[in-house]
Amino acid sequence: MKKLLAILLVTAMCAGLAACSKPAQQSGSEGEGASTTETTSETTDAAPTKLTLILRGGTYTDVIKAMLPEFEEENNVTCEVLDLAFADLHDKIALDAPNAKGAYDLIMVDGTWIPEFSENGVTLDLTKAGFELDDDFIEEVTVAGIGSDGDVYSVPYFGNVNVLFYNDALLESAGAEVPTTWEDVLSIAEKVKGTGKNGYLVRAQAGDNITSDFLPVLLSHGGWVFDDSGNVTIDTPEFKEALEFYISLKDAGTIMDKDDIVAAITNGDAALSLSWPGWYVPEEGGPAHYAVIPSKVSASSPEHASSIYGVWFLGVAANSQNPDLSVKLLEYITSKEQQIAGVANGGVPVRHSAYQDADVIAANPHFEIVYNALQSGVYRPLVVEWTEITLALGNELDAAVQGVKTVDQALADAQAAVEQIMQ
Repeated sequence: MKKLLAILLVTAMCAGLAACSKPAQQSGSEGEGASTTETTSETTDAAPTKLTLILRGGTYTDVIKAMLPEFEEENNVTCEVLDLAFADLHDKIALDAPNAKGAYDLIMVDGTWIPEFSENGVTLDLTKAGFELDDDFIEEVTVAGIGSDGDVYSVPYFGNVNVLFYNDALLESAGAEVPTTWEDVLSIAEKVKGTGKNGYLVRAQAGDNITSDFLPVLLSHGGWVFDDSGNVTIDTPEFKEALEFYISLKDAGTIMDKDDIVAAITNGDAALSLSWPGWYVPEEGGPAHYAVIPSKVSASSPEHASSIYGVWFLGVAANSQNPDLSVKLLEYITSKEQQIAGVANGGVPVRHSAYQDADVIAANPHFEIVYNALQSGVYRPLVVEWTEITLALGNELDAAVQGVKTVDQALADAQAAVEQIMQ
């Protein structure tokens, strides 16, 4: 727990450095503050039990809100839903964890937080509570939710995974097919830039935004943050080549945040970017679509899995005052039936059965791209220190992209910072 509190202090100190990087917001009814959904069941002899859900705001929360009335009625429950921004969600969960009686019951957890939360006793051991993962969950996605002891601490709920986001008309005007290499992406972006539009949009903002945006490019160049022995591999030729390429992509476009990226691609003001399925739902005949992220730099380059997982998980707070009922709610939300039903409200499933449902695919043809990516994605390093690392690394990447530091200096400083964190 001392480590967890240290992470929170580092997060607070880094907030000033990362001021240009506000947490990504989802479209729809998302907000920084809390909203409340309360539905009282039919009159019973006992007063309804109150469960408090602390979730990532936007589509992720909207899907769950639509599921709650049925569960509330059947279980004599009222659910208070707190929908928060990315960083706020992490910090509120972590700060409440030391309390003997927790304020929260069901919690939404980013995949990168799970090692930190499970090691520090923030999340309930679901295996010991009787929960089992069935074979219908996409196995590759479930890995992050399993602790070092082999028990399940969090269950995948929303299948976010990086995909390539492009505007059909601008690709056609550039005389280009959907790119299959990163060199193709850059070539198209530069052609579009020459017409006065933005060719490629990056989320080059300090912290998690730029780190998540950059890692697919790094993977395709054969680089990573750690080697198989756990050594930090940031100040390396592969990392340098990838960062210089990323800067070239930025030069063929500009820097935008999430909402502006979605608007620019769909409005035809920009040609290409990376995206997450929770940001935008492509429609047949619509202006923009998804494709698999290129897995190689050039046609002759080796292939590397390059789609980053951004899967959202559900867990139960270890200090929940209603653990049994919270586990029951978790099982309900992640069930086959609710995974399919949630698609109508913007959900992105994590179960095979949803992607094998003919009606689901007919209404969401882009799910074929998402399903493929979910079975071949890469998690950001699953280490307890990742929250600290993503801030330190993101700040140095941002310094290089903004021209505040040379690439060499930024990578040397990032290497030193991450090595210090790991020590």
